[in-house]
Parts: sequence; C-alpha cells; structure tokens
Amino acid sequence: MKRKLFIAGAILALANTIMHAQQPALRRCGTTEYTNQLEAANPQYITNRQQIEDFTNQWIANNPQQAKSAAVITIPVVVHVVYKTNAENISDAQVLSQIPVLNKDFRRLNTDASNTPSVWQSIAADAGVEFCMASVDPNGNATNGIVRKLTTLNSFTGNNDNVKFTSLGGDDAWPSNRYLNIWVCNLTGGILGYATPPGFPADEDGVVIGYKYYGTTGTSLDPVYNKGRTATHEIGHWLNLEHIWGDDGTSCNGSDNVADTPNQAGENFGCPSFPNVSCSNGPNGDMFMNYMDYSDDGCMNLFTTGQKTRMLACLNGARSSILTPNGCGGSVVTPGECDTLTNVFNNDTLVLYLAQDNGNDAGYISGTNTYGDNAKADKFTGVPSNMFITGGLIGFGVAYTNNASRKVTAAAWNTSGTGGAPGSELATKDILINDINVGGLTAFSFSSAPSAPGSFYLGVRWTGFTSTDSIAIYTSTDRGSNTAWERWSDNTWHSYTDANGWDFVGLSHVIFPVLCPTATDVNEETNWAGVSVFPNPTDGNINVYLKLKNNDDVAIRVFNTVGQFVTGQSVNNTPGGTYNLDLAGQAPGIYFVEVKSGNISRTFKVVLTR
Repeated sequence: MKRKLFIAGAILALANTIMHAQQPALRRCGTTEYTNQLEAANPQYITNRQQIEDFTNQWIANNPQQAKSAAVITIPVVVHVVYKTNAENISDAQVLSQIPVLNKDFRRLNTDASNTPSVWQSIAADAGVEFCMASVDPNGNATNGIVRKLTTLNSFTGNNDNVKFTSLGGDDAWPSNRYLNIWVCNLTGGILGYATPPGFPADEDGVVIGYKYYGTTGTSLDPVYNKGRTATHEIGHWLNLEHIWGDDGTSCNGSDNVADTPNQAGENFGCPSFPNVSCSNGPNGDMFMNYMDYSDDGCMNLFTTGQKTRMLACLNGARSSILTPNGCGGSVVTPGECDTLTNVFNNDTLVLYLAQDNGNDAGYISGTNTYGDNAKADKFTGVPSNMFITGGLIGFGVAYTNNASRKVTAAAWNTSGTGGAPGSELATKDILINDINVGGLTAFSFSSAPSAPGSFYLGVRWTGFTSTDSIAIYTSTDRGSNTAWERWSDNTWHSYTDANGWDFVGLSHVIFPVLCPTATDVNEETNWAGVSVFPNPTDGNINVYLKLKNNDDVAIRVFNTVGQFVTGQSVNNTPGGTYNLDLAGQAPGIYFVEVKSGNISRTFKVVLTR
C-alpha cells in the first residue's frame, strides 16, 4: 500500500426502497427511490448531499434578502427524445409546449395562480427562473435543443438509468454544467418521472419523464397529467427541492427543509378540498396545491418563498456552473472566442495537502514528495470536438527552487492509458519554476495546439527534482467524483481513488484547459501570461490581477446573472498590476467578471456574500 495518512496543509478559496402502494393512475415520482439506489451503490453521494445541504443552509442564512430578488436566471434545456415507436417519437410541437409551462410556473405567471388559498398568497413566489431551448450545441453548432434517438429497447425504468447512455440504448447527456438535460421516453414502473438532485454523477444528471406526461399536446392525453406539471415537479427536485411532506420520515416525521411549507402526513393525490388537515396542521392544513406534492396537474399552482430561496441557493452553489451572462447562447463557446473548462467551481475548499509518513512530512500530495511522484493531471470530459487545446492555467500553491534553470512541463495527454489513464502526450510546454505565479493561476500556451478529443488530461510533469525543489497544485475535495490522477516513480498512472493510493473519492486539481475554435488563436493566447480574480467568495471588494505580455488596454466589466452591466473600468496594462472593483452595494449572489484584452477575454464567476 502506497500511503494512507495525510494532514491538511494550506487552505485557500480561489475562485429500490419501498414503493408507494397506490395504483399507477395516481401521480408517482421516482426521484426518492432513484437517489436512494445511487446512494446505496456509492456512499460518497450521501456525503455530497450533506455538503450541499450545509452550503444551502449557510447561503440562506447569509442572504436573507435574496427571496425578494427580481433578477431572472435563464437555464438552457436540451430534450433527448428516445423512442422505439412512432407514438414515443413525440413532435417538436409537444417538446416545445413544455417550456411555456415551466416559465409560467416558475415565474408565478400561471393562470391558475388565483387558485392558491388566500392564506398562502403572500408567500407564493416568483422563483425568478426561466427556461429556453438550447440554441447552440456543445460543439458550437446551431440547434433547436431537440435530440432524437431511435432505440431497440421497449421501455426504460428508473432502476438502471439506461436512457441516459447511448451504449445502453439511450442518449448521452450534453455537458450538465451547461445544460439541463431532459430525457423523454417510454418510462415504466408506475412512475411519471424522476430527477437527479445536485450532487450526483454529471453523466446521469437531469430529468426523465414519460412521453405520456410531457408537455401539453400530442401524446400528453392523460386527463389529470396533461398540463406539463410533471416536468415542473421534477425540475424542482433538480433544483434541490424535496417532496413537500419530506422524504426523510413517515407520517408527520418528515421535513422538506423549507420553513414556510406546512408539515403534512404524506403525499396528496387527486385534488383535495381546502383545508385538508393532517399532522395537527389546522386550520389551513396541507399545502396540497404545491408543485412538490402529488396532486393532479390542474390542482398544482405554487412554489413558496422558502422554496425559491432554496432553489437560489442551489443556483448559487452546486449548479452555479450553468449560469452565464447571456442565457442560452452564452452557455457554450462562440466562434472566434476561447473558453476554459474546470472541475473546480465556486465555493469549493481548495487545499494543499501534506503527506504524513510515520509522523514525518513527506511532501505535497499533489506535487513533489518523497514517494517520487513525477506527474499530476486532471481528466476533462465532454469536450467540443471542434476545439483545440491551446494551453491552460494551473493553480500552483507552492513553487521554489535554488536552480534558476529548473522547470516543470505542462502537458496534455489522451486517455489511451491502461484503464483510461493518461496515455500519449498531445502537447507540452516548459515553464520555469521562477515564472510560476504562486497563489494564483499560471498561464501557458502550447506552440502547436492539438485538436481536442472528447476527453483528455491536462497537468504537469517534472524530472530531476532535488530536496531544494518543490511544486504543489491546489486541489479540491468538494467535487462529487474524482478527476485527479498521479504518476508514480515507476511511471505508472493511478487515480486518487486507487486502492493502493490515497483514500480520496472526489479530488480535483485546480487546472483550467484553454480551448479555442481554431489553432491560430494560440498566437493571441500567448499574450496572456496570467490573470486572476480574488477573493472568491467576496464580501464586496474584488481584486483583478493582470500580468499580460501585450500592451493593449484592458477592459474589466462586471455583469449580474441576467447580463446587466454592474460596474467596470478600462485600464492600461501594467505587468503585475492589481485593480479593485467594489460590489458592496450589490445584492448577494453570483456575478461575472469579464477581463478583455484585444480579441481575447476571460470570464470569472465570483460569489458575493454578506
């Protein structure tokens, strides 16, 4: 066994259980059974969910006024129609009929809003969330947001998730950090749909709905489930809402973790008469008309203020990567622009880990150490096929040497190694240790940019280091799945979840590949020697550090989540200059800092807290 014990070094913030016994004619959501199954298979997901819940509670406590926010967040949607029969291959019109329903329900513009009992009208909320069909696919091509896939399978269930994988008869997800994936199929097992709350695998992330219960036309003929509210309910789960009666208990003992929804004994079916009292919750009784109950479509009509705040916490935390200044179109790379990928997001805790061997420090886990590791890398997937890997940025926390000629080599590898490990090198770039921007991001560009495969590794390797040389890369243990790899002294690659390595489950390196639509963009990319935005999260003051090789003026602009300009300035590029922006007067939430020089720009997400 290679090593097991470790201590935290430096810390930096950079940037199927029992089914219900009702008949299939009654609404049933498979989310609880589905997530329980995933957690039983991998207990790490339980940890992920608890971390998200902890963040949710903290964010809500720190942002008491966010429920009053009038800002609107737009989420791009891709609908995968997986069909075997003509009936299952629903029309474009049926696919598109769902979007207006979602926008009305989440914006409190539904025509039946007046049916909310008067006692709850004051807490019925405009969630400030809208949806649109994706207009650009992951490869930068125009799309209507509808993907059709013929299958040989008769049906799908929530027990195996086959509908989400091409290799299993379904259709692979589009990058879930950019799109809300919805699969429409022949869904059996007595359920109308199911969803993944945040914290589960990216390639399974999204919502699945039976073709008879999606939209408001075509095959959506069920007399009680033909108003599109199955999708409203399931997307509520996707945004971290629970069933209103609570999934963590039975008969009055559950909680949906929302303060303004009444406690109730269990799910309601059909359309009860108001008040419907349970759990001594009179005189008003159950909020059976809430979208997160099991009532008929025609009986549902509200989210509460508390549910809105919980959804906003999700969009400012676990699902913050889906937010862009330009809504749907801004979710992907546009022609002529470069973009970055990352496995580390806002609110992650970034750490420099020190190994500990019999009480003696043995070097940095994600860097040099006495075990002789000679390379570290992170895996990136879902890469647009029309892009080139022009370089990257690496977050080094340590870099020192007594030899001015000592260097590390940034490298990109394909995934042809044993067990999907890094294989052949695609490109390399030498970096002198003394040129590393310690504590920030170190930028590099490949002299010959390789075409990006669907997945690849990016990282750094070194040779001939002595005890006076050391490097270390910041890592995060907040991610839901492991992306970090290391190469041992025998030149064999190992994932950090390897049984002979560290006992990490969700480790990621602070590494950002830079992707450009043409290899010729490399020349301009080399102008960027380093740029960082800190602190993140921030309580109002943002510092923008610039270290550009060119002499162009730099425009720094800040936008909110709906693309509105907040503040900014134009500056003369001074190598190593730091510029301050003040957001103290803005509402807490996510903001985008755009730094533009020439034709190249970087956009950084920052979280404003109080």
